Amino acid sequence: MHTFSKLAIILVLSGLFTACQDGATPVDLTNSNAIYKKGLTLAAPSDTDLVDSNIVSPTLEPINTSNDYISFISPLYGEYHAGIPKLEQTSQSNEYWLNVTGADLNAGVILTMSQASSLVRIAPRGDISSGALMHAEAIVPERVQIQRVAPKEESPQGKAANSSAVNSRDSLVKSMANADALASAGLTDDSSALQMSAKATPGRYRLQVSQPLTPSASYLVNVKEKGSPYQLSVKAPTAIAADTQTIGLELVLSQSDNTFVPQATLKQADGDMQPLAMVKQDETWQAVIPAGVALSSSNAGFSEIEFTVQTQVDGRPVQRTVKSVFKSYVNSASIKPEVLTVWDTGLPKQIDFELTVAEAGRFGLSGTLTGTNAEGQKVAILRTQAANWLTPESSTLKLMLDPKLIQASGLQPPFELNELELQDQGQMARLSYQANALILTP
Repeated sequence: MHTFSKLAIILVLSGLFTACQDGATPVDLTNSNAIYKKGLTLAAPSDTDLVDSNIVSPTLEPINTSNDYISFISPLYGEYHAGIPKLEQTSQSNEYWLNVTGADLNAGVILTMSQASSLVRIAPRGDISSGALMHAEAIVPERVQIQRVAPKEESPQGKAANSSAVNSRDSLVKSMANADALASAGLTDDSSALQMSAKATPGRYRLQVSQPLTPSASYLVNVKEKGSPYQLSVKAPTAIAADTQTIGLELVLSQSDNTFVPQATLKQADGDMQPLAMVKQDETWQAVIPAGVALSSSNAGFSEIEFTVQTQVDGRPVQRTVKSVFKSYVNSASIKPEVLTVWDTGLPKQIDFELTVAEAGRFGLSGTLTGTNAEGQKVAILRTQAANWLTPESSTLKLMLDPKLIQASGLQPPFELNELELQDQGQMARLSYQANALILTP
């Protein structure tokens, strides 16, 4: 009897070993739950997905160098609606601004106004060109002079129109506010402001400051025309590859069919500015990046392009400035199509992704898991995120799921991983996005 029992055990173990060799599901003898792994393949990217397998090495210093693996799972409920990544942004402006110096303000700066009651703000700015921070002094609004200029006068050095009652500051300015008054309203940049009166009809004006100013001091002059029908709009990308040579965008001035040639300036996160050429192509514009000019000087901030338009609409001079902010990035990694899934009692527990990595860095993955209800609708179960430090030699990133949460949802297969997004956390940039990435089959 004793010998027969030993023989039975040997035969059972032999059968299990043979089953494993034949590729059947292995059984965890130390746990009553069946744990097994299965290789799957990501779905082919659609035309609207963001997938690029051509990778390059970043040139800027990363802002996140943590080596710790982190993972978060957030429960979700209700019918699933796919999120769409924001690829473009639209900005509108009923204002413009000029960067001037103290010398410019003392000599006089020409302003364009398309309607009465415009608001003029003068804000001192910091300057580090000397190697140390130099902050310009605040302007006393009582020392600001406003005069209307003759139609043909285009420069501060030209001859001003003869003064009259309508050209006096008392007639053109309705109210003033100094830095203290604006600070109490929440504007704490030492600005001063003038509210133009109803007599300040459309035209050109000279703003001049009689207060002695440091010639090299930096100031921002802002003219805002609230309620104006003339709005300058720009539609541009939110993320731009670092090696891009031209940036496609749309520029539209409402209530106007006039042709115009905008001026464009690239402003880096560190404050460096570079003029850009603008080329019209059919109904869109192309901002041309000069050879050797980088779209970003740091991963820590955003870059922006500032567009200024000057034109005439129904005999009124109109000037507008609008900004478009974007993130510059390099495609430093991509997701390989073959993934390894881990299952627990027939429910997905973990997905291991292999990445192609240009060089060592911190990368993150995220996605939304869905199941199917009795009506056949796709329902959200959870949102999962993970991040880790990866190298070209060690480039596996595991995305965790929660079998208990999946079971508690009462949803049935097919389970799907949607909104699969890869991020380079050293750049804080999205590298790829796939709306319907993976069908999880046991």
